Amino acid sequence: MFSAQQAEDYISEMRDYALAKGREPGTWYMFHNHVYGVALLAKEIAALTKDLNPERAYVMGLMHDAGKMREDFEKRFHGIIGYELLKEEDFEAARASLLHMFGFDKFPPYEKVAKMFFDNHKDYDFVCDFAVRNPLNDYDRLIQMADAMADKRGLVTMEQRAADYAVRYHQPVSPEMFGSRMALKQYFDKKTGVDIYSLFEKISPDYKLQEGQDIK
Repeated sequence: MFSAQQAEDYISEMRDYALAKGREPGTWYMFHNHVYGVALLAKEIAALTKDLNPERAYVMGLMHDAGKMREDFEKRFHGIIGYELLKEEDFEAARASLLHMFGFDKFPPYEKVAKMFFDNHKDYDFVCDFAVRNPLNDYDRLIQMADAMADKRGLVTMEQRAADYAVRYHQPVSPEMFGSRMALKQYFDKKTGVDIYSLFEKISPDYKLQEGQDIK
């Protein structure tokens, strides 16, 4: 399993890969703020529970988008790529990557997510089969929820995240996806005994990069 330091080093390697492929350094803040926002929120929530390990939650948060920088080059869903990259070293982080976008009670039909899967029905079938054989656990749920509370700005409400998604992808978040994430918030509100949004102010803003800023 990855330690927190190893996960942070992995993010640095992803940055180097992206820059080598031509990504503008000043745009790195968008990915950085998202994954660190997810990781730090997941860690804070886990610390309020009796059965979730904060460091494990932090690692999974950092690694949930492990395949994102390769997605456009490999033309495959980044959750699949992340799973394949991580499964031998950290299976828990690998499954968090694979499942972080699919918290529905019923898996979305292929025609609704074909674009996300780059029209690769085999990858879609793999995720569906995996989800059936490996029911969601609380780490999976935690990363799904935290993923819906962080974007290029860092931590945001689910409503803000959904609005940003709609602008970027020119389509609204589906009611099924938004409803499932709100249900997860209610679940963790109850599990921790606090409103998850109230934890935002406990997380240091120092992790965030500003627009155009890069890590040297």
